[in-house]
Amino acid sequence: MSWPATLALMAMALTPVASHANELDDFAQEDFPACSVDGGAWAGDARAARYLEASFDDLDDHFDQLLDDLDAATGAAPGMPRDQWSTRFEPLHIEAQAQIVRLGRLLPRMDRPLDLAPMSGQFAQGEIWLPRGGHHTEFLRGALAEELVADPATREAMTGFLWNLELLESRLLDLKYADDLAPDEGDRALSELGHEAREMRAIWAALSPAMRRLIFDEARVEGAPSLSERLERRVVAMCEDYTE
Repeated sequence: MSWPATLALMAMALTPVASHANELDDFAQEDFPACSVDGGAWAGDARAARYLEASFDDLDDHFDQLLDDLDAATGAAPGMPRDQWSTRFEPLHIEAQAQIVRLGRLLPRMDRPLDLAPMSGQFAQGEIWLPRGGHHTEFLRGALAEELVADPATREAMTGFLWNLELLESRLLDLKYADDLAPDEGDRALSELGHEAREMRAIWAALSPAMRRLIFDEARVEGAPSLSERLERRVVAMCEDYTE
């Protein structure tokens, strides 16, 4: 597949669900200093909450589709000529990369496959790094990541999710270039992809509802601070520690 065609597929994969597009784009494209206007209090606004909700819905919709597509591909590939595997797995590799970018609307420093390992390390260690750069969404994502880390079960599930997503992306990259693999290597990569896809489905089945409860504030206890209030406090604290 040519590079322009690859870019076109990537752009299609990253197109948000129509109802989410304006909220995601408008908020992300705003240009204001994350800390110098109100010290980070903007993170408690309704628009920040809607940005996270729309970002999660977009990821949730597309990640379920990726899992279904992985099941279909790993089931069909054994009956396909080996020289046709690349046509099956290259779009899936692009689709997996698109999920990493979607995840990057919810977690900081997440733009490409190489960002998965550092992020899983932060979750494993229970410590989220300070934002890189001054963009407001990086602060909001960092605050949300701190909320995810604060719950031990969600922290463990997210660590496994990030690690498994890294494996999936790497395996799809191998199968994208299946013509370069020896027959036994290709068969092993396909088998491992199938196993990792099943593992990921189980992880996502546990993680997705937990993320939804947090992001939509469904588990809020009466009288306790809302998620928006907690995010505002976290961003304000980041701004106090951050030098732009």
